[in-house]
Order: sequence, then C-alpha cells, then structure tokens
Amino acid sequence: MIYFGIIQIPKINLYYPVFSHLTEDLLKIAPCKFYGDSPKVNGNLCIAGHNYDNSLFFSKISSLSLKDKIYIFDNDERSYIYSITDKYEVEPSDLSPVLQYESNKKILTLVTCNNLNSKRIIVKAILETSS
Repeated sequence: MIYFGIIQIPKINLYYPVFSHLTEDLLKIAPCKFYGDSPKVNGNLCIAGHNYDNSLFFSKISSLSLKDKIYIFDNDERSYIYSITDKYEVEPSDLSPVLQYESNKKILTLVTCNNLNSKRIIVKAILETSS
C-alpha cells in the first residue's frame, strides 16, 4: 500500500494521509513514515513532514504542548491515540530521536525542519490507547 494511514492533530488542525515510505517526491505531497513498523508494534514509529511555514504539513508542530493528543488511523480501521511527552530540537545530522525508544513501549516521533535555525523539531509521544 502506498498509504500507511492518517495522522490527525486536532489542536493545530492537522489532518493528512501518511505515505508508507519516504522519498523526496512523496515528502512534497504529504507526511511520510520513515522509520519503524506500525502502531500495533512496540518501538518507535517515525513520521516526517515538511515545514512550509504556511500551516501545511508539520508547519505548526512547534506550537504543540506536553500532553496534547496525536491520532493515527491505520489501514485496518484501527485508531491510536498518543500523548506528547517531549518536544525539542536537534541538529539535522542527529538521528538519536529515531533510535531512542524503549522496546516495550509504543512511541511516535514527528520530525520537521525549523526553517529559522536549520535544526530539526522533534515531537515525541507515547501511545495512550488504541481501538
């Protein structure tokens, strides 16, 4: 399947399909899964999205706060509700946010660019519930 599912963040009016893999061309169209398996599996599911500084894709994720909710809907009609646990910036070459996770938890990591300082904005969330 070309689409992995849908990401929704009500606080910032974000609702997009998520491609199941990342290429430069796909990343111009919508957010893309670039690391991890699925929300069903323990580990770190990572989704990247461009920051166009105009409310598109992940342009507003820097305004999210701890405990804000992120919803993932997969192709099996299951929903996953994550709660934000951390938000920070890293250098573009720093892959540690992708590799950091506890193997017995379901983590979601969102990644986008900070166009003001050329760093990456990282939003980490942990699965609260699924249905």
